[in-house]
Amino acid sequence: MWSSLGVGIGAAVAAAYPGSTITYQTSSGGLANAKLISDGRVPLGIAADMELNAAVTGAGPFKGNPLDSLRTLARVYDSGSTRFQMFQAVLDRAFAEKHGITGFADIVAKRIPVRVAVNRPGNMDGDVALEILQGVGLTEMAIKANGGSLVRAATAEMTSLMQDRRIDLAFAGYAFNHAGIREMARSFTPMLLSVPRPVAEKVAANNFGEVCGVKPGEYEWNTHPVETVCVGGVVIVKASMPEDTAYRLAKALVEKVENFHSGHKALKSITPAMMVKPGAAPFHPGALKYYREAGLVK
Repeated sequence: MWSSLGVGIGAAVAAAYPGSTITYQTSSGGLANAKLISDGRVPLGIAADMELNAAVTGAGPFKGNPLDSLRTLARVYDSGSTRFQMFQAVLDRAFAEKHGITGFADIVAKRIPVRVAVNRPGNMDGDVALEILQGVGLTEMAIKANGGSLVRAATAEMTSLMQDRRIDLAFAGYAFNHAGIREMARSFTPMLLSVPRPVAEKVAANNFGEVCGVKPGEYEWNTHPVETVCVGGVVIVKASMPEDTAYRLAKALVEKVENFHSGHKALKSITPAMMVKPGAAPFHPGALKYYREAGLVK
């Protein structure tokens, strides 16, 4: 998904300013990107809301050392409406039927030995999943006490783990209708577990996200409404970026949004109005100047 965003950003800037280029390179994620920008090693980076929130507040891996030089250039995906990063708890339906599971409460109350996978250490996707699990009463200690296990694995690895029946529950920030979930559904019948509303609201507030959901039938195999947590993502820059540069980059993303969409069909849902929704870091003054001139913010 983020590679597609990088391609889209590059296409918009190239269309706005012929001859210019943006080189996209991978990193270890938004936490690393925040530090790279703060250190002045790269001019642009993408971060999920939860990662940027941790960076500017000095939470998590930043250990009380907030990166106060970070600024938001533009939002490149929303939390609830695009559902690009939605924490979906995918359970094997056969396992659920065997143990009489209809929700997280059944796993807790019946002390069911469930094998759970969340993302790798150092990835806040995994941290948020663990925060949700703790909220519903499934701490790592409780999971192990019930005879289950907690596995830390990359999102792509979870698919094969589920297919090979080495785990029962994959819990990650998948995009809605993610290829990994579709692949699971070709191997077995999955079901989604809903996060209790008070837990979802608390975790969303802690991570600059929002409560989102899946309606019955949006997945053909899911027949009940599901609520969970979604987070969005933003392009971040350093406060020292020249105002004119930030202005021109923001202008390119808005005025060449069709080129931005060319990065992937899923990006077509991103609009200029969405781009100006705030992130955890304030907007760069140059970007904000353009957004005001364009009538996108007051």
